[in-house]
Amino acid sequence: SKRTWKRELVAFSGNTDCYQPLEASYGLTRRCLEVCLEHRTPVALITKGALVRRDIDVLAKLVRGPGAGVAVTIPFLDERVARLIEPGAPSPKKRFDTMRALSDAGIPTRIGIAPLVPGLNESDVPELLARAKAAGATSAFLTLLRLPAEVLPVFRERIAESFPERAKHIESAILDMRGGRMNRSEFGQRMKGSGPRWDAVARLFEIHCRRNGLNVARSTPVTVVPPSIDPQGQLFA
Repeated sequence: SKRTWKRELVAFSGNTDCYQPLEASYGLTRRCLEVCLEHRTPVALITKGALVRRDIDVLAKLVRGPGAGVAVTIPFLDERVARLIEPGAPSPKKRFDTMRALSDAGIPTRIGIAPLVPGLNESDVPELLARAKAAGATSAFLTLLRLPAEVLPVFRERIAESFPERAKHIESAILDMRGGRMNRSEFGQRMKGSGPRWDAVARLFEIHCRRNGLNVARSTPVTVVPPSIDPQGQLFA
């Protein structure tokens, strides 16, 4: 109702997934989407949750009105690896099925290879992009693993338990991409890496985006973007 409100895009899940398990009973995200529809406000979501399929009806109406798009994060191809790193989250197959259902309903979709875990899922990038294209995605983004202070010990414990033979290699690869640090918190740096190893992965990502016709509306390939919106402010170009 404010005169200053310009109906700017509202991004869901910038910090944590808006389709947590409790959403199935609470319905808070769905109600928020309904409010955005009522007030003709464009939305963009980023999620790994298959529960977004419940709200396809509202999202489809938003697409036909102010605009909407959904990014599905799928960082791993191997079901076992995904289960070990993201316990409790939907399987890669279920997420690709979700992307297909959204795309079939006319909702623009993109894949987020997030997080990229150096030494673990770099080789998954080409096939993830190909499968996303087959599931109807039109764009993609890549985000390097972030390990702030509270997360780092949990990650180290998880990797040591799940991949004891690769744990040291993974940590070394992260240091390579973070300039000798396990994490960088500076704005503009925290979502991407640096150095030859990161450059190689970013190049691989860009090549396979072009090969699969992803991000074609962009003047230059984008490897790291704010949640669900490109630098020009366009929804899932």
